[in-house]
Amino acid sequence: MSNSHYLKRLLASVFMLTATASCGMAAESSWRAGVARTKITPEGSYWMGGYASRKRPSEGTFQDLYAKAIAIDDAGGSRVVIVTTDLLVITRDLAEAVKRRVADQHNLPPSRLLLNCSHTHCGPEIRLYRESLHNIPADLAGKMHKYARQLEDRLVRVVGAAIANQTPAHLSYAESQVAFAVNRRNNRAADVPRLRKEDKLIGPVDHSVPVLKVTDTEGRMMAILFGYACHNTIMSFYQTSGDYAGFAQQYIEEKHPEAVAMFVMGAGGDQNPEPRRKVEYLHQYGQALADAVDKALTAPGREVSGSVRAALADAPLEFQPHADAETLQEQTKSTNQYERWKANFILSELEAGRSIPRQYGLPIQVIAFGDDLMMVAIGGECVVDYALQTKRRYRHADGPAIWVAGYSNDVFGYLPTLRVLKEGGYEGGGHMVYTKFPGPFTETVEKRVFQTIEQLVKEVK
Repeated sequence: MSNSHYLKRLLASVFMLTATASCGMAAESSWRAGVARTKITPEGSYWMGGYASRKRPSEGTFQDLYAKAIAIDDAGGSRVVIVTTDLLVITRDLAEAVKRRVADQHNLPPSRLLLNCSHTHCGPEIRLYRESLHNIPADLAGKMHKYARQLEDRLVRVVGAAIANQTPAHLSYAESQVAFAVNRRNNRAADVPRLRKEDKLIGPVDHSVPVLKVTDTEGRMMAILFGYACHNTIMSFYQTSGDYAGFAQQYIEEKHPEAVAMFVMGAGGDQNPEPRRKVEYLHQYGQALADAVDKALTAPGREVSGSVRAALADAPLEFQPHADAETLQEQTKSTNQYERWKANFILSELEAGRSIPRQYGLPIQVIAFGDDLMMVAIGGECVVDYALQTKRRYRHADGPAIWVAGYSNDVFGYLPTLRVLKEGGYEGGGHMVYTKFPGPFTETVEKRVFQTIEQLVKEVK
């Protein structure tokens, strides 16, 4: 045998051994994952949430709504479950009930169950106190209460189904971009087409699209978690729809039918899709987001390994005091029905001997997937500054990727930063007229949020 022929055979043997070893390594996995979904479209006509201007019930289904869950275990058996929902809000009562039942049934602590909503404005109202705020007719109010009970059951069941479906899995993370979100505080909607054409849009935005790809040991996609920081407010019609996020999930699943696509709402409290109010934009933005996700799926990505850790705590926020009794009495005569409702609500509480709490515990949750990915989930409709600042504080060249989710565990209303609070406007405190809370937050709001995030980051490290 010639030296050259021997060398060729030797190199071929080394290649085969290397390939075999690589395949063996690919087949091994330190994760287990399971996914499940359930339809949560209300039956028949119902009262919709999201726009105070609505004065009548829903009028059919344009697109079904879903709740989806993924249960992820590390090699040591530590588990987290993420639930995404095509809903306007997750209320505190709903989150606490689901977390309590899941803890009882599956021994999963509340810190390891994350509930996120897409904030679609074309789905059911589930904030029960708004029955009187919106003068919801008795029959529709009854359906709202019944739906809220059924929704709790469905969320508990979908978590159990995801846990039951677990198999060995691989996790990888990548990011992409899509640019239809516009800061609505800094750009008038009517001006957006011109400003975009002239490249003159202003205000902070977060156009990143974080993507977590979950595959089985054969490389088949099981789940695709993806996020974006933008209101789901393209349409304000009376038909059920998941808005752009619903269509993005639909298009991703049509292209990857073996996978469950799960949308995680980001810090989009002051972000709108623009232009909007046409059905064509549901498809256009949904497809744009799906394309961005697909771009991330085909990128090299960052393999995620190690242990899963989680921590949960309430940031102790503080409200400014409500108006005095004389002012409240004047407000009961206001031409604004919501100002009248708010004044009457506070006065009735005071007359019943109950005080209006000035403290509020905002749930914040941090989940670390090894040293490769850290998800920071903030309650409320947090403005985009929270995402940008969190990334600046915790994203380092040799550290984990940072994924910031808003609208998690308790969507009580808007969560401004100090800048937005001082600027005022709807997100800064004007929205409080639609809530049970006494008034805008105090100027400690941002400091208290980041103190709690810092505490939780230290815990998961």
